[in-house]
Amino acid sequence: MSQDDASEAISKLLAVFGSPSQNTLGTGVFQSDSQVDEAQLDAYAKSVYKHFVGPAWENFGPENWEQTWKLLYRRPVESKPGILEELKTLGDSSSELAGSQLTENHDDPSGAADGLKGVFDAPWIRCVSIYRIGDSEAITGVLMAGLLPTENAIALIFLMD
Repeated sequence: MSQDDASEAISKLLAVFGSPSQNTLGTGVFQSDSQVDEAQLDAYAKSVYKHFVGPAWENFGPENWEQTWKLLYRRPVESKPGILEELKTLGDSSSELAGSQLTENHDDPSGAADGLKGVFDAPWIRCVSIYRIGDSEAITGVLMAGLLPTENAIALIFLMD
């Protein structure tokens, strides 16, 4: 694996799903500024969630956003990567729906699928984790995170109503 391969895959993911924002709804790709280890990945993912929700986090109440926060899946080290299949088998119907909408409801469904697979199925990604997110009422979503070869973390967030 070369650093160029990882950089190219991340650039494609950013092109398809967008840069970090505080939009509350939609998608965004985030990368940590510093190294994150496996023990810190959940905290990093939650910080991405809070940042993306933006002012709505406090306006609607943190307890409403935190109520839905749950780690649904962490890819076992020895398992074969398959992010699209993993998104379909989370055991949580609202998260599975959100996961399917990342590709099916995208302007470029095959480009979205390729972007997801390019990063989250890459041989260099570690500790792929999928979380349930939402506001406990009308907004639902999914957040995927993993560790890059640089030991920095990457996360893709999607919230819909």
